[in-house]
Amino acid sequence: MRSLRIPKAEHRDRAADLLAQAESDGYDGVVLFSALNIHYTSGMYHLPTERPCVLGITSDQIEAVVPRLEQQHAHDEQFLIDDVYVYFDYPQGKPMELVTDMCDSLGIADGAIAVDSDGSPARNGYTGPALSDVISGTVGVEDYVTQMRECKSEIEIALIREASVWAHLGHSLLQAKIEPGRRPVTVGAEVETEATEIMLDTLGERYVMMDWATPMTCKFTTGTVTARPHSVDQTTPITKGDNIVTIVKPSVGGYTTELERTMFVGKPSEDQRKYFEIMRESQEIAIEAIEPGTEYGGVEDVVMEYYHEQGVHEYVQHHIGHNIGMQGHERPFLDRSYEGTIRPGELYTVEPGFYIPEIGGFRHSDTVLVTENGTETLTYYPRTVDELTVDV
Repeated sequence: MRSLRIPKAEHRDRAADLLAQAESDGYDGVVLFSALNIHYTSGMYHLPTERPCVLGITSDQIEAVVPRLEQQHAHDEQFLIDDVYVYFDYPQGKPMELVTDMCDSLGIADGAIAVDSDGSPARNGYTGPALSDVISGTVGVEDYVTQMRECKSEIEIALIREASVWAHLGHSLLQAKIEPGRRPVTVGAEVETEATEIMLDTLGERYVMMDWATPMTCKFTTGTVTARPHSVDQTTPITKGDNIVTIVKPSVGGYTTELERTMFVGKPSEDQRKYFEIMRESQEIAIEAIEPGTEYGGVEDVVMEYYHEQGVHEYVQHHIGHNIGMQGHERPFLDRSYEGTIRPGELYTVEPGFYIPEIGGFRHSDTVLVTENGTETLTYYPRTVDELTVDV
């Protein structure tokens, strides 16, 4: 890719689509408070704190309210913002007073406004007030942007595909560093540092950091800790005979991917090999089930049917997967209780897994794009037990 960010023209299209949805529901304009929604719509990324950043949108004008420390940043010509209102800080400044001024300027203060929340989130000590408290018009909370993010554009898909290439590098570095006695937290830090350096040397000025997260994230757990799928214990030393469950998540242009593997430290036991093969087969069953028109819950149904046949259903602790993009978890979900059908342009982490007490967890995760005719798996790191066994 020549550019590793969403172009201004696509943000212009997003803003127009967002406004069209709002106007069709009787709104005169849109005001966004979520940092992610502001980024998605205008291109302006920022670090969300107690200091509100707010975006106002009408057919004639797009304006923003920001604290002074974001003033220069908000004027970036890449962002879809026509005018910027600046307050000093919070609580010294009065950001919602400026939001009122912005709504007056946009001609919507007395009308109907669609918002993603009624005021800035209560974050880092911020306490309000709500937008509905400071304007005379009406406020309606809508999830238009969340809906828009469900299906990705060609440029979004290209960014996630680029990130998936770097996931392969990150996991290669990780597998090479695994050895008994080492701790996951220090191994992961080494991988993040080395992979980030290679990414930045290769991509050069095209790469733009858009948050505090490193361009490459690498985490894993080892041994019986892996039986707790969301354990944050990365201090337990690696031991020969352990199984390891990893996650590698690079970010490119504000978009991420997900690559997870189950690996073994030394020759796996018969039980480890058996459970691994059940898990690997379940992921293949899930990917084969994904296609346009399939019900979201149908993917989980076929996997759970297989797990019942194999006698591991009691060890399942989560659904099959979730959409991914600007966030690691997005909707829709491959979940029995999520209504609707799969559409082209959605991307899923396909990660059926199960977790055996005193033995460990078994889960691969790959990022899978839904196409017009089926799927394309964007992550491609080896999946077999022999390829994922570390010799010690």
